[in-house]
Amino acid sequence: MTDKILILGASGFIGNSLYKELLSYFDVYGTYSSQAGLFSDNQVFYKYRVEDDDLDLILNKVQPDIIISCLRGDFAAQYKAHELLVEYCMATNSRLLFISTVNVFDGNGTFPSYENETPFSQSNYGRFKIS
Repeated sequence: MTDKILILGASGFIGNSLYKELLSYFDVYGTYSSQAGLFSDNQVFYKYRVEDDDLDLILNKVQPDIIISCLRGDFAAQYKAHELLVEYCMATNSRLLFISTVNVFDGNGTFPSYENETPFSQSNYGRFKIS
């Protein structure tokens, strides 16, 4: 049986690239927030704005085995959504993959950062993405 993957933020640059790459191998679903014209007719894309919409509805409908989070938006809303995702994963034995951002290096603002460096952030958002 093929794993069911839900990509939160599948309409974004990284999320959409992952969606296109994984589509041939897995049962892939995604979310979009504002590009209704591009994704609203797609039967595997669900409208989801992290600040406004109920993530439980999507999780219960899709029942993913793997969740890839490429979310953007309000920090407090993202934090709350990820708490819900952790609870869902623990209850269903699903896996959560968390895509990070350049903000994990915001403590080194005067120097270039490279992927093999230890993350260092001064912002709550950057520390959230490090975890």
